[in-house]
Amino acid sequence: MPYQVFISYRRRGGEALGYLIKEKLQAAGYIVFFDIESLSSGKFNTKLMDVIDTCNDVILILNPGGLDRCVNEDDWVRKEISYALSKEKKIIPIFMDGFEWPNTLPEDISELKYFNGIHVNYEFFDGFIHKLQTQISNKSSKNTIAQKELNHILVWGDFNRSYLKKIIKRMNLPEEYYIEILEDPLALMSKDLSAVDTIVLIDTDVTKLSNNDFTIDRINKELEKYVDQGGKLVATHDIIYRRTRNEALQGMFGCKIAYFKQVESVEYIKDENCNDFDVFTQLPDSFVLHDDEICWGDTSPDIDVYFKTKEGTPLVFSREYGKGLCVWLNSGDFKYYPSLSISKPESHFVLMLKEAILMKW
Repeated sequence: MPYQVFISYRRRGGEALGYLIKEKLQAAGYIVFFDIESLSSGKFNTKLMDVIDTCNDVILILNPGGLDRCVNEDDWVRKEISYALSKEKKIIPIFMDGFEWPNTLPEDISELKYFNGIHVNYEFFDGFIHKLQTQISNKSSKNTIAQKELNHILVWGDFNRSYLKKIIKRMNLPEEYYIEILEDPLALMSKDLSAVDTIVLIDTDVTKLSNNDFTIDRINKELEKYVDQGGKLVATHDIIYRRTRNEALQGMFGCKIAYFKQVESVEYIKDENCNDFDVFTQLPDSFVLHDDEICWGDTSPDIDVYFKTKEGTPLVFSREYGKGLCVWLNSGDFKYYPSLSISKPESHFVLMLKEAILMKW
């Protein structure tokens, strides 16, 4: 059978990742060309081009400095890219940490910058592979996740990402969910949000989405458009606090947090809405989280409360906005580190966040 996928890479810096990708795609049923083991004897250059002719997709591993040698006309990576472009093949760039585009590219490969690429994620490598499969034109010979709808989740937190990794690992979401951690909320502006299932913003320390008010407004408007068109926004604690200045988000969630009370632990009492809407069903009727703080404000009458304090203060609620949904969670405050509900993380917080991500409306 002809090859379906061609992997182009630098031996120094890209070979190990290329091999891992090859192994994963072959296990999923794809016929993959990886030149270190796929070529038999014969004219090397002729065979490479013959293989590219048979493939619809070219995966290009871009390690730091991976394109620097493309200034040379006889560079093999340049030749592979140039030939693939001339044959109108789909190129899927894979960006490794530290890769940067050169200031200029030779004319015969200048179109490369216009192809959508994927950043490799070793912590969630299977999710990365699932996303890669959705970009490949050919279908594998097996019933793989690439033939299903992949749910893309964007997650940002205002603390060390190691905490986020623990939370994500313990949520153990179904395999059709691909989670991408954002380093900065500004990255939302460069994403195709129409392809994103859920955005999660965990704000524990009155952290603004930007130090620039104009940029805050732009990010707010982009999130408002995303939810209005059917997206889901799950956010926590300070994201709608008055001092974070997310005025559009406050309107979307139907609440502007103005008050807070510092406490070590918070008892969550389940509201009957959980049964009425069949949500948060895996959580008990009451449980305790070490959130370090309760915060609240005036709320819109059309919010749906799922958990509250004994006094009736909402701790988890949602509000439909346009075609989409906003979900707010009280967890948690930040002192020298995030509250235990997040930093540990506590099992009920993990389950609560997981069910919020999976929530349908």
